[in-house]
Amino acid sequence: MDIKLKDFEGPLDLLLHLVSKYQVDIYDVPIVEVIEQYLAYINTLTAMRLEVAGEYMVMASQLMLIKSRKLLPIIVESEVDEDDPEMDLLNQIEEYRKYKRLSQELAEQHAQRAMYFSKPKQEIIVENATLVNDKTVMDLFLAFSKIMSQKQEELKANHTVIEQDDFKIEDKMIFIEDQLKTKSEISLDNLFRDCKSINEVITLFLATLELIKIQTIIVNQDQQFGEIRLRKEIA
Repeated sequence: MDIKLKDFEGPLDLLLHLVSKYQVDIYDVPIVEVIEQYLAYINTLTAMRLEVAGEYMVMASQLMLIKSRKLLPIIVESEVDEDDPEMDLLNQIEEYRKYKRLSQELAEQHAQRAMYFSKPKQEIIVENATLVNDKTVMDLFLAFSKIMSQKQEELKANHTVIEQDDFKIEDKMIFIEDQLKTKSEISLDNLFRDCKSINEVITLFLATLELIKIQTIIVNQDQQFGEIRLRKEIA
């Protein structure tokens, strides 16, 4: 199965997406939480053997430096550190936000002008799924990244885990449908609770995406950072 997610235009685009979810001023976001979400996203792409551009990895190393500095205790408060990577990063995100908003405005103006001329037929590319309340499959993937990161830590602490490679997407699709036969809905966290290996986690997630794609199940998230729930599509 090929998994096709909306590509971000670069690491700053991904960071802006994460920051925007907090719906506060960029300079007021909990930067450590944003960094952890970014790193979880990159780690998940790597675990799923999806290609990660070099610029994302460079940004990841910079974010790890910022996170480590944020978590270290402040020993001398009187000294002013002229080199503030956190503020530099927030400034970059803010500048990128302004640039992107301007680009979108120009694109809208171009689209309006284009309506007055005949244009050749164009291919329209959309994501495989749109979730309830304007959530996209990317929001689902970011939520899964957090679960994936937590599961990796859990499995590292369990030295008796034996990796298996024989998980099938079709079997996991049946598993999810069976779960929803006895329950009206199930949370995404609970769905992965009993997974015993990373391969099983990934296969189960791909099965979830496939069921969304064929409109067998619906995914719902009532609010930003709220619990993501799955329920069976009613015909």
